[in-house]
Amino acid sequence: MTATGDGQPRIVSVQMLRFVAAFAVLAFHAEIFAYYRGQFRGVNLERPGFLAAGGAGVDLFFAISGFVMVVSMQPVFGRTGARRHFLVRRIVRIVPLYWAATLGLVAWRMRFAVPPDLASTLSALAFIPHPLETAHGRMVPPIEAGWTLNFEMLFYALFAGCLASGARSTVLRVGAALALGVLAGALLPLPQPLAFWTDPMVLEFAGGMALALVYHAGTRLPVPVRLAMAGAALALILPDHAGLLPDFPAWKRLLTWGVAGWLLLAATVLGPFTLPAPGLWRLGGDISYAVYIVHMPLMEVVQTVWRHFRWPYGALGEAVFVTGTMAGSLVAGLVLHRWLEKPVGRWLRAVAEPRSG
Repeated sequence: MTATGDGQPRIVSVQMLRFVAAFAVLAFHAEIFAYYRGQFRGVNLERPGFLAAGGAGVDLFFAISGFVMVVSMQPVFGRTGARRHFLVRRIVRIVPLYWAATLGLVAWRMRFAVPPDLASTLSALAFIPHPLETAHGRMVPPIEAGWTLNFEMLFYALFAGCLASGARSTVLRVGAALALGVLAGALLPLPQPLAFWTDPMVLEFAGGMALALVYHAGTRLPVPVRLAMAGAALALILPDHAGLLPDFPAWKRLLTWGVAGWLLLAATVLGPFTLPAPGLWRLGGDISYAVYIVHMPLMEVVQTVWRHFRWPYGALGEAVFVTGTMAGSLVAGLVLHRWLEKPVGRWLRAVAEPRSG
């Protein structure tokens, strides 16, 4: 375990998983953008079904999030100001970059495309699920990948509200709250946004928290068991459960991609895991959030520029679009992390949590 400049612990293997999850989602969305760019131009392109598995990166993110919240709070449980410490760290981590990217995308669309309505924009900034007219009424914000942050912020609010003097009691409280919410969503015709927030996906956070308790208890598994877990995870992920147009039944997603996320996380953390070039994996994990936030706006901009200049499009054009936007997203994520996310976060933490003395 190492620590970064924000003082939060980093487990290198978990950083690797964070990057893998972000990269999987990046590849998934690049293929979608590229395919529909072809449809717009009247070009029918092949769609490799395995790329649909990239959507499982979101489920892995949720498992990691549950795990990391418990691990990072381990030294703070029971201390005065623990709740404030947690909320400050989470808000500083998530909000500034997301707000900047959302407002930047809205400004871009006001000039070059159809901008989102005011209610959708304000709801996105408040992390409240809201139907987006320009996305055919789907419950997504202007940065469509941001729908996951509406779940993340719900989880953070529950975690802060249920924070107890120890990790185990906190996990039990949060897990019970998530389970009761899902049960209510299954039994009652809840209105939005409650119906959104009670999706079974939220239980993926609970699984990650439970794994953190197992990790801190000192449980370690032999290599053959961990390899079998990783193999089972891939067997759950790789079949085209969702289809390339993801209309994934909620419980099926939890029992396939959700379970796979837990298995991958357990296989990674419940035993020694040596990685080559650990510094690169730590960096990959650090930039994963910025990559996740920036990649869809960047693809939209490239798509608009491509259309404006009427560049030819076919199989080669698709390959150029996919590889170019993926590489560009990684570079943009690195730039945003180093020159926006880190310095702004450092400044906000200094303001919100000034050191005594």
